[in-house]
Amino acid sequence: MIQKLKKNKKAVLILLVVVFLIVMLAFLYFNFFIKPNLQKSDYSKLTWTEAFDKLHHRISKEYAFTTWKGIDWEKHYDEYGAMIRTAQEKNDFNDYYIALRNYLHGLPDGHVGCTNLRNIDKQYIGGGYGLSVAKLDDASIITTWVDESGPAWESGIRTGAQLLQWNGLDAREAITAVSTVFTNNSATQADLELKQTQYIVRAPIGTEVIVSFINEGETKPQEAFLTAYDDNNKSLKKNYPDAVVSDRLRDAILEIENPNPMPEAMIEKRNLPGGISYIRIWGEFDADLRQTGKAPSTLELFRQAVEEAIESQSSGIILDLRNNMGGLDEMAAAMLGSFYPAKTFYEYQNAYNQKTGKREILTADPKTGAQALSINPAKHCYKGRIIALINTKCISSGEGIAMGIRNLPNGDTLGFYGTNGSFGLSGPEALMPGNIIVRWPSGQSLDENKMIQLDSREGVGGVAPSIRIPMNAENAIRIANGQDVELEEAIRALMSQSN
Repeated sequence: MIQKLKKNKKAVLILLVVVFLIVMLAFLYFNFFIKPNLQKSDYSKLTWTEAFDKLHHRISKEYAFTTWKGIDWEKHYDEYGAMIRTAQEKNDFNDYYIALRNYLHGLPDGHVGCTNLRNIDKQYIGGGYGLSVAKLDDASIITTWVDESGPAWESGIRTGAQLLQWNGLDAREAITAVSTVFTNNSATQADLELKQTQYIVRAPIGTEVIVSFINEGETKPQEAFLTAYDDNNKSLKKNYPDAVVSDRLRDAILEIENPNPMPEAMIEKRNLPGGISYIRIWGEFDADLRQTGKAPSTLELFRQAVEEAIESQSSGIILDLRNNMGGLDEMAAAMLGSFYPAKTFYEYQNAYNQKTGKREILTADPKTGAQALSINPAKHCYKGRIIALINTKCISSGEGIAMGIRNLPNGDTLGFYGTNGSFGLSGPEALMPGNIIVRWPSGQSLDENKMIQLDSREGVGGVAPSIRIPMNAENAIRIANGQDVELEEAIRALMSQSN
């Protein structure tokens, strides 16, 4: 029987209380569609090595991009299976957890992941040094924020300083060596490097480092001896995109404290200077974020926002897809119908059939038997200029919307970086010892030629910005200060065209 994923990155959510919201959105975050007999495996009662062997057998058989990404499963098993066995022999749960995460991180796919155990994570990345850094387009590393009450400031490091060495290594080499095992998988090289710059300044509390730097306007290098302290993850909140774009929904799922308010709806809208309409899409699914007892239609909210832009004769629409969590591809295609005047191909869904062990293209329209999911024009179609804001946290069906906008003659994508590069069909999961849930994609999204689309290969994938903003020192520091550079640039681009 084919796993009827339909790329169902989540069904209608009716959430009555915050706790239930978090539980349901946790499923959505991993694009998980429940099929108890087909999708879920329970290995939690087995030994660590037995559970790992079972997991490896299943994931190596079902993973959607083995050939596409060049995964050598035998080599992968040998390397990480040995780590699991060593952890079992030592009865060291931390080592088992980290080995499992390393195994999964060997698959460069944003749809591959497992439960974070925050009490363990904090032991390894709970400390900061009172600064954040950014890698610029010219490959230099600078400080973008320095806490005036932290050790970096006390040691003389200031915002805008160029980082030369980190613990004896060239700063660029040091960043390349940073492990991102405690955060989400990176599908693209751009996303990996972004995370490495975020986590080079994270370490176990009490860890000491020697930093060589040159402050802005100075010529003589200095050295600083820094000790990591519990900063409540403050440095991570000063990086791109977290310093600018709220990740409240995702943080609620991961049980991360976030002072920002929960969005009131999956669609947010407002009017901007110059007659520009702003529409944010948090995800392509329905959710009762106001806890009214009924989930409003996200598609209808979106269509209403577009219709208002048409009625007001908007000079342009800014479609904010940053941090978009994904959802239903059917909804993504329907949303794009508000911009497409003619029926247009969106994708084929190539799902894994557990009975045959092969992938088969699903029927998108049971009434007509059509296999292709299409973009069908909506009743009201906006024909003006559209700019979609994108970043590496725009994942899954959110990337599909970005793809659709970029393919329009009147559409652009804008950002510092492209989207996540993870567009597969998810669903399978396994419960491992320690109450760790592992998830992975088993199906593919195919283009009109039935070739894999958007999913990354060799570090490249997703939707690239057609208008790319340079990551220079000025912009990096503005971001750390909370300025929404991408939104400002989008407004400027639309206003310059209308003048």
